[in-house]
Amino acid sequence: MATGLQRLRRPKYFGLGTWRAASTEGFGKRSLPQVPEALNELGRLTERPIEEAKVLHPLFYTEEQYVQVSNELLFGSHWFAAAHVQELSKPGDVKVVDVGKQSIILTCDKKGKLHAFYNTCRHRGARVLSAGSTGCKQLVCPYHWWAYRLDGTLKSTPPAAVPKERKEQLGLVPVPGVDIFAGIVFLNQQPNPPPLRSVLGDLPEKLERYDFDKMDLHSQKTYDIAGDWKLIAENFVDFYHIDAVHPELSKFSRVDDHLPYQGDGQYVGFVTSPLTDCGGPGDSHHFNSFPRLKKIEANSALFFHIFPNVSITIYPHSVYTLLTRPSKTYGRTLESLSLLMAPDAKKKDVCGDEHHEKCDALMSFVTNINDEDVVAIENLQQGLGNMSGLGMHGEFLPKYDWPVHRFQNMVLNGLRGGLVNKDVLPRLDNAFERKVSSAST
Repeated sequence: MATGLQRLRRPKYFGLGTWRAASTEGFGKRSLPQVPEALNELGRLTERPIEEAKVLHPLFYTEEQYVQVSNELLFGSHWFAAAHVQELSKPGDVKVVDVGKQSIILTCDKKGKLHAFYNTCRHRGARVLSAGSTGCKQLVCPYHWWAYRLDGTLKSTPPAAVPKERKEQLGLVPVPGVDIFAGIVFLNQQPNPPPLRSVLGDLPEKLERYDFDKMDLHSQKTYDIAGDWKLIAENFVDFYHIDAVHPELSKFSRVDDHLPYQGDGQYVGFVTSPLTDCGGPGDSHHFNSFPRLKKIEANSALFFHIFPNVSITIYPHSVYTLLTRPSKTYGRTLESLSLLMAPDAKKKDVCGDEHHEKCDALMSFVTNINDEDVVAIENLQQGLGNMSGLGMHGEFLPKYDWPVHRFQNMVLNGLRGGLVNKDVLPRLDNAFERKVSSAST
């Protein structure tokens, strides 16, 4: 088998010239590349039960044309995370979301309705916006000043006059799927996409007592990471690395206290229970918890990666997310870290300034964790570059690596437009879920 993999390390066919047929009726219907047969072959060793499987081949992360095909397929045909609702909460809020070479505009119109459009003018195709803003009244293309309302309709084409019936046909092209879950705006670029919740399985039930839409967005930090976005997702679900990479986190969220919290949806889920107060900024006494939690939830941290691109850490009093998108530059990822506080997290006996300082300290704690992860991810990307030329697969340790195995199988099935194949996934202990079901509030 190693010899066969070595022959594949310099593939001659990537499938970039073969495209699925696409309807020309309407807009927003995208042609997507087919999965190269060589890429299918490289994934077969991962599509086995974890005791027999090998880690996804390095070429999935290091071969430019394979990565491009994967990005187009996974972000072009699946629901993906784009922003937090708190970033688009007021009329006139506008955000630009770049996903690889594609650019999308999110707007909150004057009625408070959320919209998503492709960032390309209907006149000559110029990029309409280069950055988001607040208090925006209209979207104006810088090339010829075509102006669009925040609902995407064409407003004016100065100095020319365009008949009203023609204007109605020249609005910005909408993204077909827009939905909100867990306070996050999700998009789907395929026509008539399945309902978002239909691919999330039981995750909405697990999170029903967390009031995401009412959280306060405290702070954000952006990163430009020299690593593939899939490695960032895998790093998040890999709790095995905590002791080696995160000395402070290991006191608060110990490796041996991690338990599965996994259902059938397109996500990877586990918990740390119980949490350990250790004199750090995340300790329970600093903030009020989400008000509707059960007792066991109020002493646990939840970790969910929603496929393909958002990782959510849920403490009893706060949430921080890692939202990743492929960069225009091969081998790099744009990441946004956001810290959001539970409604009424501020304690009554704490003044506003002190509460803000506590939130700042928590932000410093989680960004330090992420900074450590960035170093590890960039090192891993370099290591895989060395490994790809050797025709090698990495190994799984089933006790610790079941989350990575699940994510990688989501990638492989997602490339074909499908959901993860449950038949190759291990049966996991659901002790924590049983405790939640039987626990009191």
